[in-house]
Amino acid sequence: MERHAPCRLLRPEGRSCAMVLLLAMIAMPGCRTERPYADVDLDAMVSNRPDRPWRPDPDAASVHPFDRSDGDDVAETTSNVPDARASIAPPPFRGETTSLLRLIDFALQHRPETRAAWERARVAAAELGIAQGAWYPVIGIEAQFYYTRMIFPANGFALEADQTALIPQVALNYLLLDFGRREADDDAARAGLFAANLTFNRALQRTIQEVQIGYFNLDAALALNEAAGRNADLAETVLEMVEGQLAVGLATAPELLLARQEMARARFEVEATVAKILSARASLLEACGVPANLPIKIARITERDLPEALDYRVDDVIDVALRGRPDLGAAIEKVREAAAGVRRAEADFLPVVNGFASAGIEWTEFKTDTDKIVEDGTTDFPSDTVTSPVWNVGVSASWIIFEGYIRENAVKAARAERRAAEADLEALRLQAIGETWDAYFRVQAFRRQYDFGVALVESSEEAFAGVSAAYREGLATITTLVQAERDLQESQATFVGARADLLTAAADLAFAAGIETGRNTTPVGPAR
Repeated sequence: MERHAPCRLLRPEGRSCAMVLLLAMIAMPGCRTERPYADVDLDAMVSNRPDRPWRPDPDAASVHPFDRSDGDDVAETTSNVPDARASIAPPPFRGETTSLLRLIDFALQHRPETRAAWERARVAAAELGIAQGAWYPVIGIEAQFYYTRMIFPANGFALEADQTALIPQVALNYLLLDFGRREADDDAARAGLFAANLTFNRALQRTIQEVQIGYFNLDAALALNEAAGRNADLAETVLEMVEGQLAVGLATAPELLLARQEMARARFEVEATVAKILSARASLLEACGVPANLPIKIARITERDLPEALDYRVDDVIDVALRGRPDLGAAIEKVREAAAGVRRAEADFLPVVNGFASAGIEWTEFKTDTDKIVEDGTTDFPSDTVTSPVWNVGVSASWIIFEGYIRENAVKAARAERRAAEADLEALRLQAIGETWDAYFRVQAFRRQYDFGVALVESSEEAFAGVSAAYREGLATITTLVQAERDLQESQATFVGARADLLTAAADLAFAAGIETGRNTTPVGPAR
């Protein structure tokens, strides 16, 4: 029986045309951009550790194939990212006197907020890799297996044909033209990655600030406790003086009661400062990323640890903040991400061109039977097996004409999102200026208050010493002595508070300006 199978082999000129079409499919996207052929370690585009800020690569803009289309520098690092899933280690400062720098280093390594921001940056890097995957072809293996039976009634008997086929093949699908869809997705993912990196940097700065403030508050609480202890000793000394004066008839019982009252008040102040110490210790440990019930002993702050008087203008500090604050940079990247979203939504109005190709082997078995005996005495015919190569290559296109105004509304939403991102950026700029302005003048004011606080303590100590001597000689009353004691206590508390306020304001100024500890604050790059 003669059968005609579908033609699967092309003539030489047909094969040449198909090969040219396949090569054109592969080369077409590459002629437009280098992105699909870039070999990039995405983990190298984030910080290599959860306790170290992300740094832009200064050479990335000139050599990296992922340069921005708008000429902006591509920021990335060149080190690998280790696994950050290790459990939090116990604090190494148990039973030891711990400095502020050591606490900051520990908090940067183990605080959950910094590790979460780091992991979000790694998520953004992976999402960029997903967006870049659209530039590559999709290659897969597929197979078809089917069985077909056909019956042909003719001249009073039926002719039956069975066909069994197996077709394994390798298939390739390639998005040739999408009129900006992939570029918009790539730009949006890239901006999201930069925003996540800058947000991570801001999280590190926030950790440093909170540890500093917690440290300063604990030191202030300890200083208040020490001052309250000294005041309690003075109150006890005053009580002994009154008791001595009463024994020789130079004091009265009401004066003794007043001295005892002052002694009770001094002891109350001591216990009140103990509660402040416990609260400040809990806040510091929480800022370090460890439970609040752990013991800790900090190194005390000395005069040389205090910030010096500011020798630069507030406008200079604001300029540093507008140029270098990571959250402002992240807000700018959010605007770019939203702008890419607008381009992506507008590109949906254009067609999509896909290329496809496949190659494989088709194995087919044919078998024919009849329900009547033919001349040679049989009811079936010899089966036949055919094995032949199968392959095809082609191009397809699709263009959505109407879909219920989904694309129009998507464009409206994307444009509104871009305007919202721009408004958020402007609001953050105003906030940065306000925070920097406020912190700058608080530092100046608290620096002057601290200087006056030193003089106030010295004057109060001299006044208390003079009143005490006068009281021993009977030249001052108990009321004057108690008032001098209270003035000394208040001056010491004022001095401690002014010192803590100065340190806190300095930490707030560094955070508001986006200044990293130990780094140069010279503005770099254009103002945002």
